[in-house]
Amino acid sequence: MIVSTPSAMLWRELVDSRTNDYVRRWMRHFPGIRATCIEQWIQDLVAASVPTWVHPLSAAERDLLVDEHWRRVTERPGHEPEEFEAIVEALEKDILEAQEVSNVGAAFVRLGSRAPLDSPLLLEGSLQVDAGAEALEVLLQSERVFDDLCLMQECGYVPSIVVRPWLDLPPGTELRAFIRRRELVGLSQRQVDAVQPELVARAPELEEAVRRRCAELAPRWPLDDLVADFVIEDEAAMLTDLHPLLDWTDAGLFSWEQPFERYKFRYLH
Repeated sequence: MIVSTPSAMLWRELVDSRTNDYVRRWMRHFPGIRATCIEQWIQDLVAASVPTWVHPLSAAERDLLVDEHWRRVTERPGHEPEEFEAIVEALEKDILEAQEVSNVGAAFVRLGSRAPLDSPLLLEGSLQVDAGAEALEVLLQSERVFDDLCLMQECGYVPSIVVRPWLDLPPGTELRAFIRRRELVGLSQRQVDAVQPELVARAPELEEAVRRRCAELAPRWPLDDLVADFVIEDEAAMLTDLHPLLDWTDAGLFSWEQPFERYKFRYLH
């Protein structure tokens, strides 16, 4: 049972903190952010998406995660492990099912809005998780997850935790698409730090897979303007993530300072 967490709002006290700045900046854009959370669109787009398990949190569980992270940052005593049991048990179940689908028997955990890519536990090892307790710890360590939870708390939104199978695919098969007025206006390689030989070798084929998928999904996008991430698997573009078309989102090989006037596919070669 989760007890009341009245201290879950104490992060507001540090008015000039990074988290408060983040919340103030993005509150007015939250309707778009909310629409691109995985739990909001996965049912409508499930056939075009990678396998996904969604665990809805309660408002009390959201506040518990916020408060636990805040207590750690401020060096205060944390909550008792028993308070997290329901979350851990749900994640354990979803992780086991996701591992069965994974081509390497592994799973990945994230919030519906963003992934905990800054979590020290992931940075020290890999992005894979093997158990519910480990997945919870990954989320609790992440400043990205904490910031999003605080934003959602402020906006009265109750989020979900998402578990997916770990897909061991060549980096060159990950692409980021930019959608404006439901039309594809730009395409970029997802990992922009190096040339991806797989992408260079298959660029026309991968581009066409994304074009077909975007045309198919155009009537069902949750927003007219958004950013969509894909992986190409067995010649099909599978949706992994959606984001609002804002500088909240990484622009890949494009720039938010330059408008998308004509369609371009950009990749390093």
